[in-house]
Amino acid sequence: MTYPPPYDPPSNDPLRKRDSSGEDQSASGPPPADPGFAPTNYDYGNPQSGYQPGYQQPGGYQQPGGYRQPGGYQQPGGYQQPAYGGYGAPVSETNSNAIIALVCGIGAFVICGLGAIPAIIFGNKAIAEIDASGGRQNGRGMAQAGKIIGWVAVAMWVIGIVLFAIIFIAAAASSST
Repeated sequence: MTYPPPYDPPSNDPLRKRDSSGEDQSASGPPPADPGFAPTNYDYGNPQSGYQPGYQQPGGYQQPGGYRQPGGYQQPGGYQQPAYGGYGAPVSETNSNAIIALVCGIGAFVICGLGAIPAIIFGNKAIAEIDASGGRQNGRGMAQAGKIIGWVAVAMWVIGIVLFAIIFIAAAASSST
C-alpha cells in the first residue's frame, strides 16, 4: 500500500517555519528538543536517584515553614477552624404555627371545615410571633394563607348552613299546605 507524500506547506504560508536568516526549516525535520525539558528517568526504588516514594519532596526542596506533610490532617500553622455559624447572614427559621395554620386551612376543605377555626387561630398567633421575632422567623405568607383559607372555609360553612335552613324552611312550608 502506498501513502501520499507528507504535507508540505506552500512557500508563502505565514505559518511555515523560518530561522532568523530567513531560511526555510520545515524540510529539516522537527526542531531540537528544549534542553530544560529533557526526559528524566526516575528510579523510584533507588535511594541514590534523589526521589523517594511516599510523601517526601524531591531533592533540595523543603516545605515552607509552619506546614506539615499530609497524614496528620492538621490546620497549617496560625490558622484555626472558623466557629460554627461565624460567617454569613443569620439563619432564619420558619414559624411552626405558620405551617400548622396552612395545613389546617387546607385540611378545612378536605375534612369538611373542621380545620377552619384552628387555621384562623394559629394564623393569627404565627403572624404575631413573626412580627415580634425581629426577622429571625419567616413564614408570614404561610400564616396569612392559612388564615385566609380558614376564613373562606368559615364563610362557606355559614353560606351552606343558611342555604340548608332556607331549603329546610321551604320544604316544611310546602309540605304543610
